Amino acid sequence: MLERLRRLSLPWELLFGALAVLSAAPVWLVDHPPIQDLPQHLAAIRVLADHGDADLGFARWFELSLGSTQYLAYYLVALALSKVGGVVLANRLLITAAVVGTPYAMRALLRALGRDERLALFVFPLTWNAHLILGFLNFVSAIPLALWGLAVAVRLREEHTRGRAIGLAVLSVVTFYTHVVPFGFLGLGAGLVAMGDGLRETGRRWLPLVPAALAAVAWTQTSPAGESTLTAALLSDESSAGPEPQFMAWMDAVREIPMWLTDVLHVETDEKLLVVWGVLVLAAIALGAGRSSEEGAASRDEVRAGSLLRRVGLLAPVAALAYFVTPASYDWIWPINARFPLLALVFLIPILPAPRRWPGALLFAGVVAVSVLSSLEVASAFRAFEEEEVGELDAAIEAIPPGQKVAGLVFDRGSGQVKFSPFLHAVAWYQAERGGAVMFTFADFPHSPFRFREDDRPPRVPPRWEWTPERVDPARDLDWYDWVLVRGGPGRIERQRDLWEPVHRGPRWSVWKRVAGGAP
Repeated sequence: MLERLRRLSLPWELLFGALAVLSAAPVWLVDHPPIQDLPQHLAAIRVLADHGDADLGFARWFELSLGSTQYLAYYLVALALSKVGGVVLANRLLITAAVVGTPYAMRALLRALGRDERLALFVFPLTWNAHLILGFLNFVSAIPLALWGLAVAVRLREEHTRGRAIGLAVLSVVTFYTHVVPFGFLGLGAGLVAMGDGLRETGRRWLPLVPAALAAVAWTQTSPAGESTLTAALLSDESSAGPEPQFMAWMDAVREIPMWLTDVLHVETDEKLLVVWGVLVLAAIALGAGRSSEEGAASRDEVRAGSLLRRVGLLAPVAALAYFVTPASYDWIWPINARFPLLALVFLIPILPAPRRWPGALLFAGVVAVSVLSSLEVASAFRAFEEEEVGELDAAIEAIPPGQKVAGLVFDRGSGQVKFSPFLHAVAWYQAERGGAVMFTFADFPHSPFRFREDDRPPRVPPRWEWTPERVDPARDLDWYDWVLVRGGPGRIERQRDLWEPVHRGPRWSVWKRVAGGAP
């Protein structure tokens, strides 16, 4: 009873909730978050939500293919939310759910394992990581689902009830249809936790995982994206038929670990905070070393809890090993191994020792401080990005009528605030706001929930087309399009005034319209 009262203490709940709100704040502070793939997700949801709208023209160029995407859960939830508040709000809510849900899910797992739930504080500094900044929204959304699924699996092992079995089945299926990598760790962890007390009991605990396993098998056998993912997962060398997997050298992999964690800003603060976070983890291990041996013999319940903790704890080294042995990319799938460093740290948290008394209080105060500073740094970078770098993007988009065919040439795709290329997919903002068809687009990727109709589609572009706008000849390569949105440049289009005329010229963005009768 005293432990439950401690868990429900108002100051603790307020602190935890405040950190969660602060972590999610950056995405609400600006109109254009510097999240690289975000415009593509917004555009996809707009196509799904308004496919039949004649003014937007989606049905003319696209056909829906929900069965081909493994990201079905994310898109269906976003679709439902968009019907109430629009596409942008739907995505803000989903990003918030992922950011806020992860520490709460970790806390649920710690409670199920009988651990000190204050360890969940270690999740907050990991919130704004490379995968979120890159816009891998399905992946980051699946992490809290996997953690909650593991918590339910532990509870189910303690006491098998119909409600818990159904809950684990539902969470497993939803996690699979959000992202396959966290789902794989949920399946592995839940499967390990379920083992014991004889084959019959083990089988009964495994049964809730069967629906998700069947969905995974069906997806790998019927979807091109599933086939490619399965092939990438099974590749062990470069002698296999088909595209060659690209592996990283071990030393390169070691050097890139911070980049795949929270080193996402151009200032050095995020790097220093990551180092401090690591020092705090080592301090927790040092302060907790030998404590269990001093507490005397463990009871039967404590032995069982320790066994379950060790099984869940296996996920951390498995994720760490996967980073070094899996390919960096295969065919169109990128990144592969880069997913695992973050998961290794997330799954490390439940097995950390929790120091008590004043050393523990100081340790967790340090984690809170790192969490607050991390969120404030990201928020500051987001505001600076919006105020100093986005420029007149909205005005440029407004210069193009709804439902048009628009190509994007992004010469200046980077940012002085955040790493990676937040403007790379900027043309998709047009599709998300005003419909039409754009290039570059994810519509030609196997995991897209829609694809171009073959009777009216643009020419297929070579890999990394969006990264090399200087190689695009508007007269030769953009004959399917009537409008071009340009950032930087403007490149060759400036010299083709007989084919393209500017309708908007700003410091950062320009819009070009095909001259009447000027088709090549």
